[in-house]
Amino acid sequence: MTTATIQEYEDIRTIRQQWLSLDSIAGERQLPYVCYTYYQTYEWNEFLYDMILRGMGRCKERMLYAVVSKGGAAVAILPMVITRSSGKVRIPSCRVAGVLNMSCPYNGQELGETMDVISRYLESKSHGSKFSLADISCRTPLASIIKGMGGHYSERTSYHVPLCDFSSFDAYLSSLSKNIYKNIRKSYNHLTSDNRLMQLKVYGSANMPDDSYLRTIWTLYFRRKQAWRGRSAAGWLAAVGIAVKAWREVRGGCAMQSVRQLPSARLYVLEIDTQPAAFMIVYKHRNHLLMPKLAIDSSYSRYSPGILMIMEAVKEWLNEGIVDFDLCRGDERYKKEVGGINEPLCRIDK
Repeated sequence: MTTATIQEYEDIRTIRQQWLSLDSIAGERQLPYVCYTYYQTYEWNEFLYDMILRGMGRCKERMLYAVVSKGGAAVAILPMVITRSSGKVRIPSCRVAGVLNMSCPYNGQELGETMDVISRYLESKSHGSKFSLADISCRTPLASIIKGMGGHYSERTSYHVPLCDFSSFDAYLSSLSKNIYKNIRKSYNHLTSDNRLMQLKVYGSANMPDDSYLRTIWTLYFRRKQAWRGRSAAGWLAAVGIAVKAWREVRGGCAMQSVRQLPSARLYVLEIDTQPAAFMIVYKHRNHLLMPKLAIDSSYSRYSPGILMIMEAVKEWLNEGIVDFDLCRGDERYKKEVGGINEPLCRIDK
């Protein structure tokens, strides 16, 4: 019987072919979205590698890739980023929400004893280090492994919309609760009665708007973030802080750079009378989507711009054959309102 082995690498490009092979197997097997998302692909992880280690990043952190092989072929790759000063070990994410996991197109039963090999490896890595593996889908092999590692185990909510359940936009819309259905109709009616023009714009690496426009939408995001944290966005000091954060994100932030560089990334902006009222960043992986960033301009709240943006996008996605839309972690109300189903994520801190 062949025993699985694990070999570590620090340069992601040395394992490019092995990783692409796993991506290909996952595509052929048509795995559920949560078992192999865009964040498990080589394309995304190569992008993270360059973002995390750019500039002085190499002095602060190092990347480590554990390639699990059996019979001479890779069966899984576990990406890790290690903080040099503290030794903290985590799965890289660049603060972009979504399912984190090892890249593995096989289930626990198929892995068999390889699960024990991975478990022993993780136990050895956790000795003398602060281990924090977060946002792992509860129904993946890695989740089964970390449950038995000890430490502090916890779970959190994460929502997705199974668009494959709907034959048309009308079918999807009619599946929503009566209250949200009425609110959506009311918002569309408000636009008409107020003589407002709504337009959904979609940007990508080939048609990016100018930096001034991008700073406007990121200002929305950081204002909303202040509100989420219970802080006021009023006053000149808060305004300066928000403006600096928006400038930094547009200049070199991970989320914005992903839209500029990656063919799988899209920026959706809902405009009302040519002004950004809501935006979201979406990544497409085969016929699945995940959305880690969304923000609205609350001055347009009469029109529920975030909900209408999703509604307008769903119309396009159903025509494109999209089967699932991942709203990512968190229990914000709108995620349930647009038909989100909970897909719990887990983490371990040790």
